[in-house]
Amino acid sequence: MGFWEKVERVDTAVARFYARRKVWIWGVVSLPVLYVAGWMVWVMLWAPPAGGVTLIIHSKLDRPILGFSVNGMAGGNAGAFDPTNKYAGENGATTCCGSVHGKTAEVIWTVTYTRAQYNAGLRTEVHKVVMPMPERKRGENDLHVHFLPGDRVLLGWSDNAFSPYDPRSPNHTPPPVNTEEQ
Repeated sequence: MGFWEKVERVDTAVARFYARRKVWIWGVVSLPVLYVAGWMVWVMLWAPPAGGVTLIIHSKLDRPILGFSVNGMAGGNAGAFDPTNKYAGENGATTCCGSVHGKTAEVIWTVTYTRAQYNAGLRTEVHKVVMPMPERKRGENDLHVHFLPGDRVLLGWSDNAFSPYDPRSPNHTPPPVNTEEQ
């Protein structure tokens, strides 16, 4: 039996196998494709929000914030808030891109001092609060962390650089009760 006869026998066997089982073969081949397509549709329509988070700090404290973290993701710092100086706003640094998960938020921040506060005897302090994490909707990748007097913290998600509690925000919502400055 020559080489070409062997090739012809193998070809006949493969053709016969395919003719008998082509539905099964195409079913097995298409399963991974259908699985990936179904997973992509699920992610686009029904999956919970996920992905990188940007932390944006807002401070109403009269002391500088040296740094903070939310569930282990480090954030930036902010200068002391001075309501008499229109150029010293409440906004601080922005930190991108980390991951913040969980139903509760553990916020740890370090307050430091200005020269006048140091001369008055104030020193660096570390504060910690555990609070419920606000609900995150699709497209909301910015977590705004507001530090308020009296060791109070306010968290809010947004889909842009404006805090949800800022009146200039397109999605403005009033802050919860007992968070306004006294």
